[in-house]
Amino acid sequence: MGRPAREPLVGRERELSALQRSLDALVTGQAVVVAVHGEPGTGKTRLLAELAERADSLGVDVRFAAVSRPPSERISEHCPSVLVIDDAHAVKWAEWLETLLRAPSPGPVLVAVAYRDGCHWLPAALARSPWQVTRLSPGPLDAADVAALLPGTPRHMCAQLVAASGGNPLYLSALTGHSPEAVLLAIDPRGIGETPLPDGVLAVAASEVLALDEVRREVAYAVAASGAPADVDVVVRVAGLPEAVVLRALDDLVASGLVRAHGSRIAFRHPLVRAAAYQSAGVTWRTRAHRRAGEYLRLKGGPLPLQAFHAARAASYGDAEAARTLASAAEVVLDSAPTTAAAWVDRAIQVLPYGTGDQLLPLLGRALGLGGNLLRARDVLHTSLANGQSGPEVVRACARTERLLGRYTEAEALLARAGTAGVAAERAAVALLLGDPAGCVGHARHAIAEGDEVAGHVLLALGSVRAGETSAYAAWPAVRLVDGLPDAAVGDHLAGLAWVELALDRTAEAARHVQRGVDIARATGRRSSLPELLAVEAGLALRSGHLDQVRVSCREAHAVAVAMGSVELAALASAVELPAILWQNGPEDALAAAPSPRSPWWAEIAGLTVAEAHLAMGDFTACVGHITASVGTDLSRASGQARGTWAGHLAIAMVGLGRAEEAAGFAEEAVRGSSVIGHFAQSYVFAALGRSTAARDEAARAITGSPVRRARARELLAEHLAAEGDLTAARAELGQAKEGYLACGATWLSARVRFTETRLGARAPRPRRPHGTVEALSGRELEVAELVASGLTNREVATRLFLSRKTVEGHLARVFTKLGVKSRMGVAQRLAARSS
Repeated sequence: MGRPAREPLVGRERELSALQRSLDALVTGQAVVVAVHGEPGTGKTRLLAELAERADSLGVDVRFAAVSRPPSERISEHCPSVLVIDDAHAVKWAEWLETLLRAPSPGPVLVAVAYRDGCHWLPAALARSPWQVTRLSPGPLDAADVAALLPGTPRHMCAQLVAASGGNPLYLSALTGHSPEAVLLAIDPRGIGETPLPDGVLAVAASEVLALDEVRREVAYAVAASGAPADVDVVVRVAGLPEAVVLRALDDLVASGLVRAHGSRIAFRHPLVRAAAYQSAGVTWRTRAHRRAGEYLRLKGGPLPLQAFHAARAASYGDAEAARTLASAAEVVLDSAPTTAAAWVDRAIQVLPYGTGDQLLPLLGRALGLGGNLLRARDVLHTSLANGQSGPEVVRACARTERLLGRYTEAEALLARAGTAGVAAERAAVALLLGDPAGCVGHARHAIAEGDEVAGHVLLALGSVRAGETSAYAAWPAVRLVDGLPDAAVGDHLAGLAWVELALDRTAEAARHVQRGVDIARATGRRSSLPELLAVEAGLALRSGHLDQVRVSCREAHAVAVAMGSVELAALASAVELPAILWQNGPEDALAAAPSPRSPWWAEIAGLTVAEAHLAMGDFTACVGHITASVGTDLSRASGQARGTWAGHLAIAMVGLGRAEEAAGFAEEAVRGSSVIGHFAQSYVFAALGRSTAARDEAARAITGSPVRRARARELLAEHLAAEGDLTAARAELGQAKEGYLACGATWLSARVRFTETRLGARAPRPRRPHGTVEALSGRELEVAELVASGLTNREVATRLFLSRKTVEGHLARVFTKLGVKSRMGVAQRLAARSS
């Protein structure tokens, strides 16, 4: 047997350490057995290759045994030595190996064997062996391992790859270059066969099944078609073979490790193998098998979803009984598997004579909406309304779909015109997104009175917080209800509750509810709730200073929203990501990426960051203009929750425009509103009014909130300390600010703070330097010179240093004079000469 090809080894640190210890023991004269076992594709062969290479590098003789015959030489002829036996479960000379392992070692020898789970004789021989045995069972890789194996792969895609492959390295390799989402659809137990596996994946996953003899292969097909897991009695009926033959074949399949038995139920070792077996069976065989299964389950009164699984694949045109089964089962799984429910209702409508399936359209629309197929859901639900099917569930589902698409006015008009009881919660949600928190609160109270307590309490808390309520009690009734309900009943409410908790700074509770919501959405396929949940997840990451995580969550949210057809939910994701773009890439990129959501609430999220980007550029006029256009000169259109932040930004902009007296009132309002930026803005105002001690104290009070906010406050405090002449304390604060930026990944802020450090250094006493040298430049002049030498224009330098263009021109003129040059090229040459 030749040496196996080397592949990257990740997630195998424990196994590699054990291999090294075994080699160390061999070198010291001990006899060792290394037994690597596991299912196919887990990397057993790769570990043996690593062991052989390490032994070879130590000068130890390495031999590879063939499956067909034992080694021709005595094992003791070369000591120390390593004997490698791959696929030991299939060797034709098991007796030879058993004899070797039972006898005492003839010398320092390492025997490395790899075998599949399900092999019994080899573990028994190892248990009786007098040799030192190291047993290794490489487990599945996790998302972190996949990220290391495939650098640059987004986090959510790594998780999908793990889910699709089960962490099996062989299957991961086969999935490379294919959409993991498509493979997940192909292996979905209820939707198996509806999405084909890619050819390369099918070839790898089906190889074991296709290698079986005809009888065992057909029984494997029957297991694949019967369910996951499959009842033995159903498998017998589906296979269409004599019971004794099927049971004997099942025993063989279990012994080989291809399938596993759980009592009287049988399941494939891996969903990917099941999907490959099912796809390999062929459409004619599968259709007949599903008919046999359906007849048997109807006779026995089998589970409704399982009957629907078979009916969807075997029903013929005009089969009203199959259509009833499909529709009833869709109702059962609507909340737990909406995509499957939609597929079953679609099939029921196809089976029924033309026009007679219209009564199923509301159910189809609800399932499509929950599963995230928003555009088709809207069409189906509007057709239902046009047909006169205007019950509360239809109206509510249609309005919800319009809301998720960002068509708030249409949703509001639909709900108002309907005059239907049971839609108050949806009216509250629409009012909130239209910027009417008071209306949200009113409708939420009505929803509670109607008995819709969970949605009502969550929306009541959310409306209250948006109106400016800061009491932690606002969230308590909703938390109590949500935590006490099963997943199916709270899937759509967890994002709203997490928004409330995030606003109240109850981050641990918010994180708990977001995680539960994301888990539910991923497990059930309720994709419609995922973008907002991921947006709140990003908001939590922003609060904790993990800017890279903000970008990851928002990009996934954006991708899911686009796939759903919702421009509005995509805009929400972009709005939440905007602060991370600002602090990492700078204000120009943030302004270029600013979205325009239709919802005033979500537009406000983006608008606050746009105001801050204008401040970061030093464009105070643009900042004031933006704030005025967004919320009015008196901030009357700001939400109660964000009014203080708007006021703080406006105060800083007014200080920049020399309107410190006007700014004072807005800064005080920001402080009263408990805004994180309140003391920050107040510090700017006091500094402009000449109250340096008060400015310094306010900057110190501003060291609160998220890590980025704390670091920015320390940078401002350093400026005030330097202005008072305390350069030592200023540098200490600036150092902490810089550490904070680096810890958060705020790359643009980290780069900017270096200029502040240079400016503070320039304030220290400096000896006179001769003209014509770089040392003659002041700290600010050196900053300008370095940026000019890097190729920036005067305007770009002004933006980077928060200066006016004229100020930069004045600094540059002095740079030319002191360096004795007449051009920007001359400046670059002088700086380059100093560096060399």
